Amino acid sequence: MKFSIDLPVQFRDIDVMGHVNHATYLQYMETARVELARSLGQVRKGFRSSFILASARCEFKKPITDERRITVTVWVSRIGDRSWDLDYSIHGPRRIEYAVGRTTQVAYDYKTRSAVQISRKLKRELAKHLGTPIKFRKTG
Repeated sequence: MKFSIDLPVQFRDIDVMGHVNHATYLQYMETARVELARSLGQVRKGFRSSFILASARCEFKKPITDERRITVTVWVSRIGDRSWDLDYSIHGPRRIEYAVGRTTQVAYDYKTRSAVQISRKLKRELAKHLGTPIKFRKTG
């Protein structure tokens, strides 16, 4: 089951080239990731989370130039012992895909400042959102 949120494309998102700035795509992914984490009970006491971000990748397909709203769909593409991957699709209302991405989250204990095992409960919750991993373009 994939998780989706709709977001407005705001004036501040647009750069001097007239399209959404590349860094904003990572903010869109972050918003979807945090909302998914909240729905799974991973974000408590304000914005305190039980994980850290280890890596982020975004592959641009088409510039966002004239959309007022976009949808970010996120799903779990891998579950390990201490980390998991989330894959993303950023698309418009006519299903035009603007970008895809992936982030790796690590279960983290802020008191000991170390990675920890993912709890069985969290693994079960993540598994409910398991989907097919994105195939990125080959580089090199």
